[in-house]
Amino acid sequence: MPHELDDLPQRLSGIMGGEQVREGTAASGFSVDGAEPSLVVHPGSQEEVEAAVVACGKAGAVVVPWGGGTAIGLGNPPSRLDVVVCLDRLARIVEFDEANLNVSAEAGVRLADLQAVLAGKHEFLPLDPPQADRVTVGGLVATNSSGPSRLHYGTARDWVLGLRVVLPYGERIRCGGKVVKNVSGYDMNKLFIGSLGTLGIVTEATFKLLPVPAMRVTIVGLFRELAQAAAVVACTLESQLLPEALEALDSQALGAVASAIGLTDPSGYGLAIAVAGSRETVERQVRDFTRLLAESQATATTTLGGAQGAAAWQAIGDVQARMGVTSEERVVVKIAVPIGKTLELLSSAERLARHNGWRGAVTAHAGSGIVRAGYLVGGATLESLRDGLRALRGQAESAEGSLVVETAPAALKCSLDAWGKPPEAAEVMRRLKVEFDPRGLVSPGRFLAGI
Repeated sequence: MPHELDDLPQRLSGIMGGEQVREGTAASGFSVDGAEPSLVVHPGSQEEVEAAVVACGKAGAVVVPWGGGTAIGLGNPPSRLDVVVCLDRLARIVEFDEANLNVSAEAGVRLADLQAVLAGKHEFLPLDPPQADRVTVGGLVATNSSGPSRLHYGTARDWVLGLRVVLPYGERIRCGGKVVKNVSGYDMNKLFIGSLGTLGIVTEATFKLLPVPAMRVTIVGLFRELAQAAAVVACTLESQLLPEALEALDSQALGAVASAIGLTDPSGYGLAIAVAGSRETVERQVRDFTRLLAESQATATTTLGGAQGAAAWQAIGDVQARMGVTSEERVVVKIAVPIGKTLELLSSAERLARHNGWRGAVTAHAGSGIVRAGYLVGGATLESLRDGLRALRGQAESAEGSLVVETAPAALKCSLDAWGKPPEAAEVMRRLKVEFDPRGLVSPGRFLAGI
């Protein structure tokens, strides 16, 4: 531990109890892209988070917040790391206002647990990021995570009403509120959503909710050629059909989730379609999609409802996250392009795996412009990884899109910027970082443009 932090463990123990402060080997398991913290702390309340950040600030200690750890590989390696602030003990649902369709939950509440409570009142938060059983409210907000249903419902930015945040100098603030419409002015929520903790630590979030649909059904079609699946997507987007999700799967992804979607002999490409609403609406859309799949020469179709459908979507959403054991064994990237280029980039990501002999899986939110590719890269050289991802990033950028490295070996992260070329707003972001965190004590270097 650096000399200037010698007294910090004692001060933090005084705030939350010695059993909630780990150091040395006890802090192992919380590295961030190869950077090992000197301390890991587990505050038990939002007030303790505030006091811990104040203590760390006085000691000049750099902190990184930690939720469920599902997206801790997102971003560049921190330029320095002294203390991980683990929010797992902030696990209270603060208020559930079922009548007004909103809920407030602390940052450590796991999304699956929150959804279970909401389901008891026939409501839900329409966000479905990968690993919902592990992702936390704070991590969901900090990364603006989403899943296949962003086609219909959008991302966290569309559902957050208010936040409580501990700023880098220790002040705890509240922004937004519990109502859908707030007074005019700056939307402070959007500064923190997706900022990867670089402007402060989210300790509580308030979300608006929706009633659970009366019925949900999933239709899956198999195709010999990706172009056939693309034709279904194009027709859907030009029609009045309103699916919750349109998810395309390459052959390896299809094989990985075959049992979950009820297919015994998967081959080629898959297209999973989720529809929800009243029974009449769902039954009509099932008929329309079944006909559309047949017209587009689907070689097989299957229809899933209830628990089977939910299990299928969990398998599809988690297919990249479940590969490999550590970040040293796998690479996961997220590509964002104009919607019309989505399946073209899926094909490019699939070719990269074939060219290098990597096992993996590529999926795409086919109506949203998002492609997620995961590769098992054990034994691959750093040069082949870097060159392959640079080429794929080049294709994405040529299509006016981007490629973000979500998970990768630490050595690769040191030679390939996780975010790609800085956005036009990079200078504004730098000024915001200086305004909120002039000493660079919260997640330094991890965000866009090395912020």
